[in-house]
Amino acid sequence: MESQPLWNTGQQWDFPNAWAPLQDLVIRGLAKSPSPRTQEVAFQLAQNWIRTNFDVYSRKSAMYEKYDINNGGQPGGGGEYEVQEGFGWTNGVALMLLDRYGDRLSSGAQTAFLMPHCLAAALLLSLLPH
Repeated sequence: MESQPLWNTGQQWDFPNAWAPLQDLVIRGLAKSPSPRTQEVAFQLAQNWIRTNFDVYSRKSAMYEKYDINNGGQPGGGGEYEVQEGFGWTNGVALMLLDRYGDRLSSGAQTAFLMPHCLAAALLLSLLPH
């Protein structure tokens, strides 16, 4: 596996872009550790990812395939095409993290559940049986 550089190359998989599948792999791997400290790192990464998703969704009413972690949680950039909205793996990882850590996660906004377009509310409602 190639290592990604820690400087902005302008390529879509490189820093400063963060991708849901990579977050998922790291969080799941750390969560399987027998070490409570390592499990807490997994939770903190999940918390950061959900807050990034929530912050961007709150401002733009969309989920994205990647996020620019250098730019206050903006949609990512670089690569061969414009960043994609409504990307399935981002939605899937958010739902998985809400399922696994939902009792501990916070949006960082006290009024999160009062906003009708709130990501957390929308994702939690989608989990209810239809």
